[in-house]
Amino acid sequence: MNINWKLKSSIFRIIDTFSLYRVLYLLQKYVTGRSVVSITAVNPNWETHAVNLAALKQPSVLEFGAGKSLAQNIYLSRIASRQTVVDLFDMIDISQFDVAAQQISGLSDVPYRAVKTLEDIRTNYSIQYRAPFDVSSTDYADNEFDACISTNTLEHIPEESIVAIFRELRRIVRPGGLVSAIIDYSDHYAHTDRTISYLNFLAFPAAEFARHNHRVHFQNRLRHVDFERIFSDLGFEIRRNEALNPVELPATVSSEFNTSDLTITATKGIFLLAVPSA
Repeated sequence: MNINWKLKSSIFRIIDTFSLYRVLYLLQKYVTGRSVVSITAVNPNWETHAVNLAALKQPSVLEFGAGKSLAQNIYLSRIASRQTVVDLFDMIDISQFDVAAQQISGLSDVPYRAVKTLEDIRTNYSIQYRAPFDVSSTDYADNEFDACISTNTLEHIPEESIVAIFRELRRIVRPGGLVSAIIDYSDHYAHTDRTISYLNFLAFPAAEFARHNHRVHFQNRLRHVDFERIFSDLGFEIRRNEALNPVELPATVSSEFNTSDLTITATKGIFLLAVPSA
């Protein structure tokens, strides 16, 4: 389905104005199919996290922004002793979780166990789901987790909130613990509009793009170097740092972005951060 990005922006504006978030979910599930679970292969992002956390034996893992089916967490239950999954909004769909669990069991050594409730998910897969939950200010004890993961979520969070989240991670992930982050730097409107570049949003000054940047589809447009700076400033040790999948810049780029930065064209970033031991 190809949807003009400005039309999509107008739809998101209406959803924001009238708080029609449940309607959006139903459209994605039953009309556009964007929420249908169809897993035919292990997602490379799941393997990236598994590799990043390989130095930890059966870690306790926190994830923020996991979405509806928790497919990634089902797969990672093979390496984690327990997982705590949090979302700013309650997004989990237990029926989708059950379908994902069945499909993943056929692709991995994770045995399928039927689920009908959140308690089933906790009991059968050692995954606790909490939402609504703000990971920038938590009730967890110091050093509660061995690791934290995040996949294609950080691009949707304002910079000041990212700083607050990672400051909190410094507290609740133990010294020597790891944070594995995968970030999508592309213009998400391009995912459903094939007529625009995957970096189309870099053409607009902030004030102009703000008209298309809605709460339900927020994009911070931070580039790889911005995340490097944030993580370094907060004192994390950066052990893996990859800017991947470059594409051409738009013909015009807003002066707010540094076109001399060699990583500005990346559409994906991978970081592995370590919490200092001292």
